[in-house]
Amino acid sequence: MSRLAAVALLTLLAACERPAPQGDPEALALLDRARAHHGSALLDDATVRFAFRGTPFVAERDGGRFRYSRTLTDERGRVIEEVVDNDGAHRFVDGVEAPLTADGAAALTTGVNSVVYFALLPAPLADPAVRARLLTPDRVGGEDYDRVEVTFAQNGGGADYQDRYVYWLRQSDGQIGHYAYTYEVTPGDTARAATGTRFRVPIRTWREGGVVFQDWRNLSADSLGALRAFGDAYDAGRTFEVSTVVLDSVRVER
Repeated sequence: MSRLAAVALLTLLAACERPAPQGDPEALALLDRARAHHGSALLDDATVRFAFRGTPFVAERDGGRFRYSRTLTDERGRVIEEVVDNDGAHRFVDGVEAPLTADGAAALTTGVNSVVYFALLPAPLADPAVRARLLTPDRVGGEDYDRVEVTFAQNGGGADYQDRYVYWLRQSDGQIGHYAYTYEVTPGDTARAATGTRFRVPIRTWREGGVVFQDWRNLSADSLGALRAFGDAYDAGRTFEVSTVVLDSVRVER
C-alpha cells in the first residue's frame, strides 16, 4: 500500500478551516458529489473504529484536533499503541510513552496514516494538496463511470506527492466504483517492487453510521500503459489479484 502523501493529507484534512483542492471545476464537482454520497462530512467530528488484518485502528477527529492510532501486541506480550496526532508520532508501551527515532516516527506515521487514509476515502479528497483533472468517461463491467485523475501539490503533498490516482465514480450517484493508483515504497522494503500500480474492485459496500465504507480486491496487470487503461484491462481479464483490503468491526461514533 502506498504511503500516499498520507502525513500531509490526513493532517490537513483534520483542520477546521482549510483551502480547497484545485483543478478542473467539473472534476472538483464530481469529487464533491462522491463525498456527499459517501457521507464524508459526518467524519468531521467523529470517531471511527475498525480492524484491518487483525489490528484495531481508531480515527478520532474533533474539529481541528485528530488522533489516529493502532494497537498491537509485541512478542513479549506488551500492548503497543502507535499514535499520530496534531503533535506528531508517538509509541506507548503498556501505557508509557517510549522514545522514537526519526526513522521510527516516519515508519509509524506511514503505517497508521496509510490505512486510515484508504478507510476514510473519499473524505481525504477534500485536502488542499489535491489537484483534480477530468478524464473522459469510461464503462467498466457494463456500468458507466465518470473519471477523475488526482495528483498532489509538492507543497503540502508529503513525501509521496508524485503518486497518482484515477477514480471511477458511478454516474448514477457518485459512489466510488473503482480506483487505480501508483505507488513507491521506501528504500529497504523488500516485500514488493519499488514501484507499481494497483486497481481496486469493490468486494462489499455498506453504510455504517451514515457513512459509506468499502472493502476491495487489490489487482495489478502486466504491461499496463497508463492507470486509466485499468478498466479495459479488467474487462479483458488481464488483471490479477495481489491482495484484499477488508475492514472489520467498523463503528462510527459521534
